[in-house]
Amino acid sequence: MERILSKEEIAELLSAVRHGQVEIDPVDDESPKDKRRVSQLNLFRSQGPENWKLPNFDLVLDAFARNYATSLANRLQRATNLKLTGFESMTFEGLLQRLSGRGAIGIVELEPLRGNTLVVFNEQISYALVELVLGGAANVKNIPQRPMSAIELNVIHDVVADSCPDLAKSFAQMQTVEAHLVKIESNLRLLSHISHDAGVLVAHYQTSIDEAEGEITLVLPHASLEPLVEKYREHASLPMSTIRTNQWQKAILDELQMMDVEVEAQLAQISLRVRDILNFEVGDVIDLNCDPDSPLKLLVEGRAKFQGIAGVQGRQKAILITGALPDGG
Repeated sequence: MERILSKEEIAELLSAVRHGQVEIDPVDDESPKDKRRVSQLNLFRSQGPENWKLPNFDLVLDAFARNYATSLANRLQRATNLKLTGFESMTFEGLLQRLSGRGAIGIVELEPLRGNTLVVFNEQISYALVELVLGGAANVKNIPQRPMSAIELNVIHDVVADSCPDLAKSFAQMQTVEAHLVKIESNLRLLSHISHDAGVLVAHYQTSIDEAEGEITLVLPHASLEPLVEKYREHASLPMSTIRTNQWQKAILDELQMMDVEVEAQLAQISLRVRDILNFEVGDVIDLNCDPDSPLKLLVEGRAKFQGIAGVQGRQKAILITGALPDGG
């Protein structure tokens, strides 16, 4: 602790200043080579939305791509592919400057998370969906240079709503949520439920539906994801042995879900002699000893797992699963 001057010492110092015995202005005797260069530190930017992160959240985003692609393919009966091309953090105002305002924007509420999530379809995918729902072709050559009308938004309402259960399913590995579609907009000016200076996490999905290609963007406010950040911090404080076990279990389960397996539909099974097979000729009829409407066995990697009924869905042959079979059934 520095010593405090006494009254006498302060009086002597003031007297010396008045009589010129002490110089008031500092003398710059520092040579240029001794001067240090000063770097600017922007504390606001270092803690801005651009640096916001949620570890392992890419697993949720990848799961949404797989789930929603399946939902779109089932509803539209067209080959559909969604691929996560990247994600970034930014301000909501910066995102609005990138959007064209000519596509459909689904506003989704994820309970119990705060704020609303946006599912943004660019104009190429939006108008392709309108054509497909109305029975037309996916490849739209002349895209209108205007926002979508209320009728067009209503046509694709159910397609956008299909993203809600897929979002809930994707979030299940981190947080149980209930998702439902609040409304669909096309006018960017009506998106006032998120503050323009608020931070958002933006995920970009390259999307193809038959010949149509475009982008679907998933927008999640940072405020909505804060509970997940807190949960991650709590998880990080667990003993390392527990974390390693959970990580290995999750990695194995994820890999198992992505494995390719052979699925075979079997109507009947018979045994024949080799000489009978060698004597087969065109036009011969093989009696399978079963009714044509008999249920089929669905074999997974050679083991009977389900039974079902043969049919057609769209232009493809299909099997309606009616029940499960015991192992070896």
